[in-house]
Amino acid sequence: MIRSLLIGAATLFVAAPALAHAGFIVPITESPDEEGRIFFHATFSDDFPQMEIGLTSDAWTIVTPAGEVGEFGRLAERPDRTILEATLEESGLYRFSSGERLGRTGEVARIAGTYFLLGGDGLDKETLPEEADVLTSQTATVSDLYLAFGKGPHASLESEIGRLAIRPGANPADIRVGERFGADVLFDGAPLAGYDVTLFSPGSSREEGEPDTALKTDESGRLAFTASAPGEHLLMVRHIAPSPDRAETDVRSYTTTLTLLVEAAE
Repeated sequence: MIRSLLIGAATLFVAAPALAHAGFIVPITESPDEEGRIFFHATFSDDFPQMEIGLTSDAWTIVTPAGEVGEFGRLAERPDRTILEATLEESGLYRFSSGERLGRTGEVARIAGTYFLLGGDGLDKETLPEEADVLTSQTATVSDLYLAFGKGPHASLESEIGRLAIRPGANPADIRVGERFGADVLFDGAPLAGYDVTLFSPGSSREEGEPDTALKTDESGRLAFTASAPGEHLLMVRHIAPSPDRAETDVRSYTTTLTLLVEAAE
């Protein structure tokens, strides 16, 4: 029974790729104004980079080129987006992040060590075998963007935010068409080997698991791709794991995204 259910669920995943509801941050302005200010949109959407539902957070974070933690300035929350303002006071690589934000709660089934979303994966309690464990779940998301201004330190690359991480191996703010970009996918600091990663690029579909959006990490947990077109790209990874101690749910459903701005080849 368990084996047939697992096969059926896997078939469902292949036959019906899910639209990717993802949170992300994109810049409104390409460079700081005369007062050193730069502005961003933060949103959830099924159609990156279009805006649909405003992304809110209690953990907004800026990591400076020196590795120090700062805060965004003015925030303006709208139905389809949150507008963020940051004032840049030094040169180098900045990390702009939602921080790890907790979201909606739900339930998952654990069958033979594999997690399935109840409802969202086409499964419900009535179809589960007796051996299945039904667990409470809560989403935990991190949305990141790196931008470089002038020449300076890159200590922001070493910062840790959230349990599920996409850690760039090179400057994520200096990517051009035809250049290979690599990053490590980590959970609690350990690599996720052979793991599915989604990449949305200009002209690609907006569904997870499609040939033009699917990447996979290697045996060391590293992903790599070569951009073929300029514009906004989004890397996204998902992972379900037991919640930390004193959490309100049994497990958490983690999603981390990284916005990349690819420039035309020189």
